Amino acid sequence: MRLYISILVSFMCLASFGQRIKVKQGDTTFTDSIRNLEYQLEGLSYNIINAVDKTERITSCFYFIQTLKKTLKVPNSFDYDFSTLRTVSVLRSDDEKFRIFTWNLLLDSGRYMYFGAIQMNNPDSLELYGLYDSSEFNKDIIYGQFDNRHWMGALYYQIHHYKWKKKDYYITFGWDGQDDKTNRKVIDVLWFDENGKPNFGEEIFNFDGDLQSRIIFDFNDRAAMLCRYDKDEKAIVFANLVPINPMMKGMYENYVPDGTYDYLKFEKGTWRRYKMVFENRSKNSANGARY
Repeated sequence: MRLYISILVSFMCLASFGQRIKVKQGDTTFTDSIRNLEYQLEGLSYNIINAVDKTERITSCFYFIQTLKKTLKVPNSFDYDFSTLRTVSVLRSDDEKFRIFTWNLLLDSGRYMYFGAIQMNNPDSLELYGLYDSSEFNKDIIYGQFDNRHWMGALYYQIHHYKWKKKDYYITFGWDGQDDKTNRKVIDVLWFDENGKPNFGEEIFNFDGDLQSRIIFDFNDRAAMLCRYDKDEKAIVFANLVPINPMMKGMYENYVPDGTYDYLKFEKGTWRRYKMVFENRSKNSANGARY
C-alpha cells in the first residue's frame, strides 16, 4: 500500500516546466542526454510488465515515473521519438499539439492499473499533465466528462484529430485488460478547455439517438476485437459483439465478435452509428487485412 501511495504522490507532481531552447545545427548535447535516460526507461518499463515479483513491478513503475519526468525536462524532448520503449505507447497528435504516453502495471489480482502523461508542445515552454486511472471510481462512465485526474485508464493505440466549429477534438482508442475474464476497448474524446487543460468525454457519440460521452466495449479475454478509425472509410469501424449464447446476454466475459462490423460517421458535430459497414461488399473485403 505504501508503494501505491508513493506512485500516486510522485505522479501528481507532474506540472508545467522549462523554457524551450533553440538548438544549433549539429548540436547533439540534449539528444544524447535523452538517449541515455531512454535506456533507463526501457529497462524499467520492461520490469513493470515482466517482473515476477509484485513489489519489483510497482517499484519499477515508481522509478519509471521519476525518470520520465527527468527526461521530459530536457530541452526539446518533445522532438525525441522514444522508439525503444516497446511496452509504453507514445502517440503524437497529427497537428503536433501534444503527445500521450500510456502504460500499464499488472497487479496480482489479474487487473491492470494504468498511467499516462500528456506532453504539450508549446512554443515557449513544455507542459506535462499526469493522467490518473480512476476507472474503478468514476461514476456515469458512459455520459460523464472527466479531467486528467479522473481519467478512464487505458493503453492508447490510436488518436484521430478533427475540427468542429473551430474547436479541436481528438478521438482516442484504448485497450484495457479488465481482469482475467474480460478485455475492454474504450473510444473516448480528448479536448482542451480555454485554459489549455485536458478533458475527456463529450456527448458526441450518437448510438440510435442516445448521445454518449464515450463508448465502452467489454468482451471475452481471449477474443480480439477490431476498433479503430479508418482513413479510407473516414469512419470509426468496430466489430459487432454478441454473447456466445443468447441466454448469456449482459455477461460480457462471454461476448465475442460475430464477424460483422458497424461504424460511426461524423455528421453535423456528432459521430452517428450505422450498422454493417461491409453489407454491400464481399465477405473477403469484410475480413481483409486492412481491418
